[in-house]
Amino acid sequence: MNWKMINPHDLKIKQAIRNMVASLLAAVFLLVGCQGQSILDTIFPQAESQLGGAHSTPGPVITPQVDNMPNVQSPKYVELELWVPPQFDPNGEGEAAKLLDGRIREFLIQNPQIELNVRVKALSGPGSMMDSMLGASSVAQAALPSLALLSRSDLVIAAERTLIFPIEEFSSSVDENDWYAFAQSMAIYQGSAYGLPFASNVLGLLHRPGALPGEQPSWDEIFQRRDSLLFPAGDADAMVTLAQYFSAGGALDVQMGKMEINQEALSAALNVYERARRAGVIGRDVLENQTDDQAWEKFQTGNADVVITWIARLFTADEDLGLAMLPPLGENPFTFATGWSWCLTEQDIETRKYAAALAEFLSAPEFLSQWAPVSGYLPVRPSSLVSFAEEGLQSTLSTMLMSAHLRPDRQLIIDISPQIKIAVDEVINGLQTAEESAQNVITRLKESENQ
Repeated sequence: MNWKMINPHDLKIKQAIRNMVASLLAAVFLLVGCQGQSILDTIFPQAESQLGGAHSTPGPVITPQVDNMPNVQSPKYVELELWVPPQFDPNGEGEAAKLLDGRIREFLIQNPQIELNVRVKALSGPGSMMDSMLGASSVAQAALPSLALLSRSDLVIAAERTLIFPIEEFSSSVDENDWYAFAQSMAIYQGSAYGLPFASNVLGLLHRPGALPGEQPSWDEIFQRRDSLLFPAGDADAMVTLAQYFSAGGALDVQMGKMEINQEALSAALNVYERARRAGVIGRDVLENQTDDQAWEKFQTGNADVVITWIARLFTADEDLGLAMLPPLGENPFTFATGWSWCLTEQDIETRKYAAALAEFLSAPEFLSQWAPVSGYLPVRPSSLVSFAEEGLQSTLSTMLMSAHLRPDRQLIIDISPQIKIAVDEVINGLQTAEESAQNVITRLKESENQ
């Protein structure tokens, strides 16, 4: 989908019109002096002149905090292009889309020299965000956008291919205190800030009313209830198992090019599956769930009352669901988070500062405090959480977000995930104990390093 928020006429025509308007304004100011503003307001209503075209109804006006915005004072004409995934389409349906649309319009009112073109890019496949960016980089870099809303995995790819630029030259916002720790990490790659966080998601438990005891059950309490548990056990990245591994005190240590695994922590994580199998909470069929979407689809059809999933699904579910953290295996709660950041893709250095200004404007706390609660996603700023309506939900979400850590980048786990997945299969099928499978993982990794 391609739409422009301002008149899409030819640039030469627009420049000629601007020259005529400039001459007219000069004459008006000379003739009427201090009365010029009221006359201008009558002749040229500001909102219509700046935002005519694609949208017939302006969005809500939000007064931003712009003290830390880059110094954008040049009056020259600037054209920006913004790429977003479908779920963040400012021209879409719902309150979140209206708020984002209104925020963009407010930015354009404050920066009348800017024309903005917004494109919605698919999540995957031909014409997707990364497919388009990679294609443009190899054919015509001028076809790249000025600003793109990228997932963490796409940010890493784009940074490695030098498709995005560090934002720290134009903005210090990512160093502010009003970010969750995982959100700051989400925008940083190899020590450089490549974006400003916008929205997030966290791994946790969703359950039907009455399925789990208390607000935060332990694994023992879950197994005693004998309610079926769903999760993507067949996930190639073994993300749920890795979350439990870290919860048990594990770490991923790379030394001299070798990946070190804590056998005790891995055994504790696998032991959850062994106990769940023995309690009848999971069966072999849970291995058929290779993706989070597959596990969620089965949960919706009533195959289980508890599911481990990305909890933003809570806000779009067709039924009332309870929320809980993954039961910790150590002293402190632990979960994984991921999300999306505004990233600079503008090739022109002079134009890049305007893209950075837009990124700051769209990630400012006063806007996100309104947008986050209706977005269908989780906040990246603690100040945004206070707007979530239910006090009980706020408390649980606060604990989850404060204890969340950035999901490991795929390049870090590419060697160990297949080995851990084998161990998950062994334990759930009852072929090995948790301790035996953990030892097998260590052995296979050492054999692979020696080859």
